Amino acid sequence: MKYLRSYKMFEFRQQPTETVVGLLIKSRSTGRIFLVQRNDRNRYWSLLSGGQDETDTDDIHTIKREMKEELRMSNPDSVEMVKIDDEIVAGGRRLFKYYQGFVDEEFSVILDDENISWGWFDPKGLSKVNGVSNMFGLPNRLYPGLIEKIQNICEK
Repeated sequence: MKYLRSYKMFEFRQQPTETVVGLLIKSRSTGRIFLVQRNDRNRYWSLLSGGQDETDTDDIHTIKREMKEELRMSNPDSVEMVKIDDEIVAGGRRLFKYYQGFVDEEFSVILDDENISWGWFDPKGLSKVNGVSNMFGLPNRLYPGLIEKIQNICEK
């Protein structure tokens, strides 16, 4: 008679019920990264992200839709996108698909009500919030786990 030494193969693992796609954008001309400040209870600064819906054909479609909706961008095709990783977050309920984006020049945006501010940030230099140079480095209230993603894209 054989006995199982581990019950791991029988453990219940919740499958993600929601897919979110996120994009961290870097300007090639300045080296700064684009962040938005969320209009929620925590008011974290975050990368652009949004949930996939039934009209989205793939991750890129989701990101471009979010750029048009949240940032009022007329030309989301100007952002070169590269997939980096998939992560299971929110206690296993959410699949987060992470992309890096690159643009030749910084751009300005008009926000919808999901975000309250936007900016181009240099972790070690002059940063701009809402198009005005007014701070040095990164904002204080970064979304948890974002600093590692910022460090990764700044190395490129």
